[in-house]
Amino acid sequence: MIKAPKFWYKENISIFSIVLLPLNILWIFGGLVKKLISKKRKVSIPVISIGSAIIGGSGKTPTVLFICDLLKKIGLDAHIVSKGYGGYYSLAKKVTKELTYQEVGDEALMMSSYHTTWVAKNKYQGCRMAEKDGADVVVLDDGLQNSSILKNFSIYVFDGIQKFGNKFLVPAGPLRENVKKALSKCSIVFQINEDEVMNEFKDKFQCFAKYKLEEKHHLLDKNIIAFAGLGFNKKFFDQLKSYGFKVIKTVDFPDHHKYSVEDIYSLLDIANTIDAHLLTTEKDHIRIPKDFKKSINFIKGRIELESEDDLIQQLKKNIA
Repeated sequence: MIKAPKFWYKENISIFSIVLLPLNILWIFGGLVKKLISKKRKVSIPVISIGSAIIGGSGKTPTVLFICDLLKKIGLDAHIVSKGYGGYYSLAKKVTKELTYQEVGDEALMMSSYHTTWVAKNKYQGCRMAEKDGADVVVLDDGLQNSSILKNFSIYVFDGIQKFGNKFLVPAGPLRENVKKALSKCSIVFQINEDEVMNEFKDKFQCFAKYKLEEKHHLLDKNIIAFAGLGFNKKFFDQLKSYGFKVIKTVDFPDHHKYSVEDIYSLLDIANTIDAHLLTTEKDHIRIPKDFKKSINFIKGRIELESEDDLIQQLKKNIA
């Protein structure tokens, strides 16, 4: 996976975006072909899709976990179905702690420690397996662009820091599809780190959430080197600084980067040279080689809402 180009998120249109605009046609054509050959199927339990128009870093994974937590509060056993990006399993498989991220992907492995999770390249197969396993409802991780299964409703995840980038489609920008088209599929907009009512969402039910890092982390008063391989690393680095962490250096890796022994030795050398501690995300820590996990610190984060009641009512209403 390549790093998200910085020009995707610049306010002024970059010359790189202009040069790459003609290639948008190929992206659009590929999407149309995929939609045409996909056959929509239905399972007997409710299916909730969570996704975004942005290609990465919008907060979909923590939102999936948060929605599953809410469903549990109303007495529903929610199973997550994920593509298992980066894993090599092609058939539907239940994620267990004995599996590795190389097999099922980092996001699926992390989510499985919180809720029952399945990986499936074919989302319908994954939903069927969850259904047979006793799930009351399926939550599709990053399922907004998937057209192979009928969904009861979809939730759009919007991050107020990342926003929509330059609003161009890949590769000229970070969008998988037109924002208006993506929103037309959704009945709920889940806004993270954004308290304003956006014009694009005015006809949708909106809830305003915050993504918060764990408090009283043991490295809060130490010099740290922060590193990450996320869809939008800057957001993680900036949040650490806003929490008061003494970030003296940041190191960027591509999204879903598979950390090698050489990567870790290099990071440890830098940390030892400047007397600092290494700190990364929970998801990144999953991709650290086993022998080095104890040498690398990580910090967890979670989604929070001031009031969950209205969103719970919306979930009940749309599932019924």
